[in-house]
Amino acid sequence: MLSEERHYRYLFLSALTNGVGARFSQVGVYALIYLLTESGLVLGSLMAVRILPTIIFAPISGMLADRYDKAQILYYTDLLRTPFAVLPLFAMTSDSIWLLYVSSFVLAVGEAIYQPARYSFIPDIVKRKNLLAVNGLEQNVIGLTLVIGSLLGGVISFLTSVYVLFMIHAVCLVIAALFVKRLIGIRSEQSDTDRGHVAFRETGMLILQVPLLRVFLMVMLLMPIANGVDNVIFNLIALDVFEQGDLGVGLIYASLGAGLMLSSVVMKRLKGSYILLGVLMIMFEGAGHLVLSQSQSFWQALIFAKMIAMTGGVSNICFDTVLMKVLPAEKRGTLFGTLSMVQNGSMGVSMVGAGFLVEWFSPLQSSVIVGTAYIGFALLFFITFKMVNFRWSVSRLRRGRHVAG
Repeated sequence: MLSEERHYRYLFLSALTNGVGARFSQVGVYALIYLLTESGLVLGSLMAVRILPTIIFAPISGMLADRYDKAQILYYTDLLRTPFAVLPLFAMTSDSIWLLYVSSFVLAVGEAIYQPARYSFIPDIVKRKNLLAVNGLEQNVIGLTLVIGSLLGGVISFLTSVYVLFMIHAVCLVIAALFVKRLIGIRSEQSDTDRGHVAFRETGMLILQVPLLRVFLMVMLLMPIANGVDNVIFNLIALDVFEQGDLGVGLIYASLGAGLMLSSVVMKRLKGSYILLGVLMIMFEGAGHLVLSQSQSFWQALIFAKMIAMTGGVSNICFDTVLMKVLPAEKRGTLFGTLSMVQNGSMGVSMVGAGFLVEWFSPLQSSVIVGTAYIGFALLFFITFKMVNFRWSVSRLRRGRHVAG
């Protein structure tokens, strides 16, 4: 697929390089915070700083993507972030911890602008018939980032210094920018006259008035609630339940990454409605958590984590493909940005709530709760998608701006 979709190949390599560098930086920042402060409160506040920009700037990114050359947005976003990637090199004492906050905030702003622009760019440069396969490769990007970044980042930090990770991140940003620079000026499927006429208010009205988008809005709102708790549970299973330390955390994230990569392979063998498959995979993801709660060893937990990530990856492939196919080109950036804002906001609230959940329940008990939530969400999504007139929704979307007029 990478050989057939030449333009996407550069976007893929750029995203992979960018993602690995970002994971290195994340490992480095969290390690440095603990080294300088040994404070969980500081770590939690830093995570909040990273989440806030994704809520604020994602819709802005979408509007920029609909108005300007998406490749240029990605190129300059990477280059402008580079100086802030090395800012933590100057954080040597607890008095200079503010440098980590500044660096994390600006990098998060860049990521909030980068992701919606990138996702809305994919259908512009990929043949419609290849969108499913390309969305499978997108799960490989996330999976490889987790595997390479989680394991290699920890090893590099252990063998050298945590500060090396920040230098590598800066180099990765420059390389990623050079990859995506090759795509600047490529004409997308919409004409220049179509760009930049979709206001944020109009986008909100469009989502509320088109039934299919309302259901996807619900998916973007509810799924991150469970996903955010997932992140906490997997860490605690490694650290508390089986007492495997930092290596255990690296291994469990590597398993999650392997599961996401496996999802693209599994998707090639599945046939049928993408929406129905996506909903079924959410149900299987819930069942996976119920099985995970019965783990008797860490190695069992790794296998179950891999299966959970695989089903979640297939669900992501299905839903992303549907959205990329049905969203009109001139509205795609703003819509992706708005949905991303909802998704990230829900994830942020969820991660805060997860802290309270694991105070009341053990990690394995929490896994039962999350698994039950996934199954409940799947049933809700099945019912609501079933009520949607798909053809009517697509027709309303393609009719253009009169929907929200």
